[in-house]
Amino acid sequence: MHRMRLYILLFLLTSFAILSLFAQSGVIVVPDSKGMYESFFALRDSTMRHEIGSFTFTGSLIGLSDKTEIREFEVMSQTDHSITLFLDDIKVHITAGSFFRTGRHFSYYGPYGYVYKIDGRSFWGYDGSVPERQIYSIEIFYGQDRVQIPFAAYRDIYEPNFCFRYRLIGKVKCHTRAFLSEDEKRIYVYMLNSRIPSLYEVCWIVTEGSYTGRVVDYAF
Repeated sequence: MHRMRLYILLFLLTSFAILSLFAQSGVIVVPDSKGMYESFFALRDSTMRHEIGSFTFTGSLIGLSDKTEIREFEVMSQTDHSITLFLDDIKVHITAGSFFRTGRHFSYYGPYGYVYKIDGRSFWGYDGSVPERQIYSIEIFYGQDRVQIPFAAYRDIYEPNFCFRYRLIGKVKCHTRAFLSEDEKRIYVYMLNSRIPSLYEVCWIVTEGSYTGRVVDYAF
């Protein structure tokens, strides 16, 4: 119990971390509290905590890595604009591309162009910058049936990462993954997005064919 309280305290301190924007004439400090209610530490379901904690950076901080028997999807195909993962007869398909800037409203903090809201909402991406890439769709196929993750669940998720190939060794590292729970009732679609110092992770939860929520945290 004391350890959990310590983790929650550390999370709250991180959630309200001060992001500094350095400029020639001084420093701007921007309080950042987005996503606190969607954090891993806000999860009340103990089964999902252990399952999600087994593959997330946040879970690794409290020793939950690889603690469950969930099954991971494999990569079927990937391009710069899409990725498809599969496990048995289940497929996860995600598309992404350039950020649509037309018609969007940006809120700026201070005189140096620090973007902290898009269309009146805090967002996950590269802090302070207009996004370059966004997610277009997330779909899950069970044979002939299809489940679409609603737009509202990724409208504030930017700078998505799929897979990268290390040029020197040729190894492929994927930052987009999916997992099936041991009882096969839940699918977790996971992405590690953006880059340091704004690296973050998001996990969408689909329970028995219906989208039921997401978990979002910084991941560095």
